[in-house]
Amino acid sequence: MRTLIAPPPLIPGEIQLDGDEAHHALAVLRVRVGESLRLADGAGLSAEAVVVEAGRTRVRLAVGTVSAADDGPARLLTVAVAAPKGDRLADLVRGLTELGVGAIAPLVCERGERVPASPERLQRVAREALKQCRRAHLPAILPPLALAALPARGGALVLLDPAGGPAQPGPVQPTTLVVGPEGGLSAAETALLAAAGARQVRLARPILRIETAALAAAAVWVAAWG
Repeated sequence: MRTLIAPPPLIPGEIQLDGDEAHHALAVLRVRVGESLRLADGAGLSAEAVVVEAGRTRVRLAVGTVSAADDGPARLLTVAVAAPKGDRLADLVRGLTELGVGAIAPLVCERGERVPASPERLQRVAREALKQCRRAHLPAILPPLALAALPARGGALVLLDPAGGPAQPGPVQPTTLVVGPEGGLSAAETALLAAAGARQVRLARPILRIETAALAAAAVWVAAWG
C-alpha cells in the first residue's frame, strides 16, 4: 500500500492534503476516489485512509483507525556527520531514514566541506525515504552542529576512527555516532571528544567514505539493539 505523509498529529476523520504532498498524490501516484492509502505523520502515527476527493490541487481522505508505530531503539541514535562532497549527503540522509535513526546533524569541523545552509531539501529526501520504507518516524534534520557542541547533547559519544577498538554497541541508550570528514578530525578535535568521554571504534580496516561509514555504523547499532 502506497504511503502519503499527513501533518501531525494524525487522527481519525477527514483530512485534506495540499501543496507538495497533494501534487505527489495526484501527479505521481495518480490516486483515485475510493482508493486506499497508508498515511504516516512522521511523528510515529500511521493509519489506512480512503480517498474521498481527488481534485486539481488537493486530496481529501477519510482516515480510519490510527496506530502508533514502534520503530525500535534506533530512535535513540543521532548521527553527527561531516558533509561529503556533491550530492552524497542526500544519499546518506535517505539511508539513515530507512534505518530509522532519530536525528541527523551535519557536522562543522576543521577539515569538513561546506555544510548546506538549509535543511529543507534534506527534509524532502527524508520524507520520500519514509514513504518508501514504510516507517512512521521522520528523523530530525538538525541545523549544522559544531563539533565542540556534541558533549553538551548528553548520552554516549562514539567516534568512528580506524585506530579505535572493535564496534561494540553495548546497552540501549541515547548515542551520538560521530563521523568526521574525509581528511579526518584534527588532533585537537579528537582530543576534545576524548576528554568528553567519547569512545573510538572502528568498523573495518580500510578507510571508508563518509556515507559508507555513517550507514555501516548506524546499521551495526540498529542490528545490535534490535
